Amino acid sequence: MKVHALRCLKCNTTVYSRTRHDWRHCLCQNIAIDGGFDYVKISWVDKDAFVQYPEYEIGEVTKEELYNDWNKRINKYGFIKNVTKLKQEKI
Repeated sequence: MKVHALRCLKCNTTVYSRTRHDWRHCLCQNIAIDGGFDYVKISWVDKDAFVQYPEYEIGEVTKEELYNDWNKRINKYGFIKNVTKLKQEKI
């Protein structure tokens, strides 16, 4: 499954929105993303401190699993801590 994700260069956390209205912040609150697969809404404090990944691979998970993770507040998915091996392409 590929999602639209953001990586914060301040706290080294990658975040992505699992579904519509799933507003996700990085650990230091510098960036946030919303919209899931319906749209992409991004906000930031420091626009030079994040990297955008339009097609970030999160592994074998379905849209239904991501929705249930958000809807039932399981929070197994949605952000990845300490990602170090990603190509850095600034927006």
